[in-house]
Amino acid sequence: MKVVNLTKKQFAKLKPIELDKSVLNNEAEMFYLYGKIGWEKRKYILKKLYRDHGEIFGNKLYTINALLDKKDEINMEELIMPEALGVISQEIVGPVMLYVPSINLSYILSSSDYEYSLEEKIAYLQEVGAILEKMHKVREYTSVKDFYLNDVHEGNFILNTKTNHLNVVDLDSAKIGNNIPFASYYLGPFGLHTYSSKYQETDPDHFIGAFYEVNENTDIYCYIMMILKFIYNTDVINMTPEEFYDYLEYMSDLGVSKELIDIFSTILINKDNINPHEYLEELIPYYGKLNRNTFVRVRSK
Repeated sequence: MKVVNLTKKQFAKLKPIELDKSVLNNEAEMFYLYGKIGWEKRKYILKKLYRDHGEIFGNKLYTINALLDKKDEINMEELIMPEALGVISQEIVGPVMLYVPSINLSYILSSSDYEYSLEEKIAYLQEVGAILEKMHKVREYTSVKDFYLNDVHEGNFILNTKTNHLNVVDLDSAKIGNNIPFASYYLGPFGLHTYSSKYQETDPDHFIGAFYEVNENTDIYCYIMMILKFIYNTDVINMTPEEFYDYLEYMSDLGVSKELIDIFSTILINKDNINPHEYLEELIPYYGKLNRNTFVRVRSK
């Protein structure tokens, strides 16, 4: 296991990272770190977890170690994997990851079309689906069978400004091996998913973990929630099934294909969810009419 050792004096000199207000962060402080992990001196990020003891912290360390152990086998450049454990005065504080110059996807999706065009935003949403598809292949063709992003939401994807492609961050919230995955933004105790028996609740007495068993269906469900939030211009997780199907019918009336609508509708039926990333370009002509305000106005007539 690789370790980056710092004294308290060295840590005090690290520059903190100011995250964009659109990024949810309630579990750690981030700091820039320059040094060598291996042969090359590079720029890294130290993620200093607020919780530094107890069951939650122990589970985080298990996850980080599992990612470190399986990094070469997973072999996905899109994933910002841990490079080492950060240690301050002999106390483990969290993971060290490679620094990537970036813009958070949550900012991009909420930005004006003058900053990022609709076509660019849809292309980035397609990349999220392509990443999930690559993870499916990792599970299929390697020994890493139980590996899922778990907390799939806009804030956990960044646009790498060097490559102009997306990377995934906050992988210490992923499901891997025998860890206990943490709660996902789109899979809380309430929401649209609760109307389907496809999503299995976890042990309610295990307070540190996710509310639902993590698998490919939950990852794709969260991805579809991301897509629908973008086109609806607000969360759809609090819709009832009746409201959800009414919205899908509205999409059909506009001209969205049956194939894509069927994929969206699958999230509530007893059938495996389907990754819709290859179909998202067809939303572009209808985007201006898919937002909540227009939908409510048309349906109220």
